[in-house]
Amino acid sequence: MQSAAAAVAAAFLSSYALHAGAAPDDVVLLPTVIPAERPGQPPELSQPDENDLTNLSKWARELDAVLSEAAQDLGLNLDVSERMAASARDLTEDALVARAAERWVVSPRLELVGGRFRVRLVAVAPGSQVVLVRSLELEPREVSIRAMVMLRDLVQAGRGSVAAASPEKPAAPRPSDYAVPARSQGRAVLAVNSAAFGGYVGFSLQRAAGSSDDRLTYPLIALGTGIGLGGSMIIADEWDVGLGDAWYLSAGAWWPTLSGVLLAEGYGVDPESDRYMYGLLGASVGVSLATASLSFAGMGEGGATLTHSGGAFGLLLGGATQLAIEGTTETTPTRGMGYGAGAGVVVFGALATKFHIAASRVLLIDLGATLGGLTGAAATSPLLFGEERSEGKDRAFLASAGAGLVAGGTIAYLMTRPDPARPNPPQAALPLRPWVGVVGHSTDSTGDAVPAWGGGVSGLW
Repeated sequence: MQSAAAAVAAAFLSSYALHAGAAPDDVVLLPTVIPAERPGQPPELSQPDENDLTNLSKWARELDAVLSEAAQDLGLNLDVSERMAASARDLTEDALVARAAERWVVSPRLELVGGRFRVRLVAVAPGSQVVLVRSLELEPREVSIRAMVMLRDLVQAGRGSVAAASPEKPAAPRPSDYAVPARSQGRAVLAVNSAAFGGYVGFSLQRAAGSSDDRLTYPLIALGTGIGLGGSMIIADEWDVGLGDAWYLSAGAWWPTLSGVLLAEGYGVDPESDRYMYGLLGASVGVSLATASLSFAGMGEGGATLTHSGGAFGLLLGGATQLAIEGTTETTPTRGMGYGAGAGVVVFGALATKFHIAASRVLLIDLGATLGGLTGAAATSPLLFGEERSEGKDRAFLASAGAGLVAGGTIAYLMTRPDPARPNPPQAALPLRPWVGVVGHSTDSTGDAVPAWGGGVSGLW
């Protein structure tokens, strides 16, 4: 009797352990990914544009937060140790099934379809060979609520089908290209700029202390570079830093730094070692303003490019303005360049938060402005190389270059405006089509019908 009871107890415990091992409560929630292409769309519409990607990235972060809370509300233990950016190979159905040997695996996908979001959840129950998919087209306001319901449906279906899952090999996955990670695309750009700026901070602190000992210069630069690099890694892991966000922050750091150094040099700050601190002061203001702007909304690559262009052209126009006021082109206009760089990056940085523009269009406008300025300078260059120099001739040269720069930028802006979408009128195979045939009938004296032949040309005018 004792051996029989022991056998029954052992069988019960083994079956319980098997069931517990096949359906644990751990879940790996992969980051939301965005399809790089839209299947079934024409080639010119299959690639999402920059504004769509920025909007999708914001909603992808929202979807990650909603699903994390929903998973815990369903009694699942969220495993954050494996939450990382997955590659396209990791998102195939075979890879998800292999990963779900002992825990739940959920992979959310998000795309924009005609102003609505298509939310697609792919889940695999622990120990199951069946891939569960739930897909809905939703309005933006419905994403939070409906995503929780979708995850609940998948978990309930998975819990009810784990024991009946077939061990057969699943069918080949449908080919998809999930090549746009939804988190911290600008990690590398942020790391490079933060490391370089950290090195500048270390160098400035040493110079501001009045030391020029090379035994301290390089260690301080290395220390600042390491701190900047480490800080950027922490920021990229804690917050979603897009590529446009990283370049926007770099504009808020470098151009105000240059502005502060130029202003300190223009006003003759003494001792010279203190001029580096003016650069740090400008960088502090610039980074603070950029961070405040990004806290309200993300920044696209076009907006970041526009901000850098504002700093560069502000630098040129500010220097030209100072030279025109002084009536000479033989000095270095450090004050004007400093004011121009600071004002340009602030004004265009603010505009970048209000207007969406493609980075390629910004570069074309910059190219047009540059060519226009060079054309204006070339047209009046004889004024600088004549036998008699005067303040009037120098001012005319600067005014011509500045007017050419503004005119070139304006023309490039107008030429690169996107055309409004409108249907094309139907076109004939040939613009003009000649024809010959019977155009009517008449009767002769005997009453018989006589065809009347004629010809002409038809077409569209």
